[in-house]
Amino acid sequence: MRVLILEQDADHRQFLSEKLSSFGYDVVENGDGEGALEVIEDEPVQVILADYNMPDFGGSDLVNGILAANLTDYPYIILMTTQDNQKEAVDCLGPLPGDYLLKPVAEEDLRARVKIAERSIAMQARLRETIDQSEALAIYDHLTGVLNRQAMYERALAEVSRAQREGVPVSLAMLEIRNLQEIAEEQGNEVRDQSVRFVARATRANVRIYDLVGRWIGAKFLLLLPGASLENAQKVVERVSKSISTIRIRQPDGGRLQLEIVVGLARMPMDEAVPLYVLIEQANEALMQAAGDPEEHIKAYQEAA
Repeated sequence: MRVLILEQDADHRQFLSEKLSSFGYDVVENGDGEGALEVIEDEPVQVILADYNMPDFGGSDLVNGILAANLTDYPYIILMTTQDNQKEAVDCLGPLPGDYLLKPVAEEDLRARVKIAERSIAMQARLRETIDQSEALAIYDHLTGVLNRQAMYERALAEVSRAQREGVPVSLAMLEIRNLQEIAEEQGNEVRDQSVRFVARATRANVRIYDLVGRWIGAKFLLLLPGASLENAQKVVERVSKSISTIRIRQPDGGRLQLEIVVGLARMPMDEAVPLYVLIEQANEALMQAAGDPEEHIKAYQEAA
């Protein structure tokens, strides 16, 4: 099993490397975050052992960078952190498999965590072999892995109906990659598809586990936030937009490109039963307003609030 150590402190990196090598693992070392991402893209690793608080390239940067990379399988990430940052480290993993280690790292803790990672990787491989592919194809978008249009609509419809019965808020966002056609024309379909995959993964990584994320059509995604007020929904889409805008997609020539994202938001009124298709229309209208205003990248449909 190949393990990448991402640690700026040379002495600590050497300690980790020596221990992992003695455990029988193939070890790769790196003290630079951007360089580590290139290593991962060029030659896959199964496990990444990374300092959560690494200067200029922390745990969230690593996670979003991996989501942006064109990888067949996600590596297992073990974040080294302090007791104070333990919860933040776990939360930032999003959809990626992983764990954490408290610093200073003890040899036995290191051995145990890497063994857990090894077992997890083997179990996931067995699950992939036995999963019912026909069921997955009926629910998930083949390119992005998030809900496809039909499944998204059906599940969103159920959530909206539940929210109306219980009298709780629900917000809906429509997100679009504005420069996707330009990317396809200049960089080709492979980079275009990689960009779409990244947006889906970054969106999924920055919302709650019970929020719904689906590919609507082409460069557009729907995001349903049960229980979220318009204000809270705006915070969520701000977080999603930031995670996308801070990462550059790698191009075949080695360059990096930035994605342009616009978002429209709508919220179901508390005192009125609004059909799902109306919420979608309102979110799309807000999106078009944001796209037409150079000063805005997010618009909220205020009448629905």
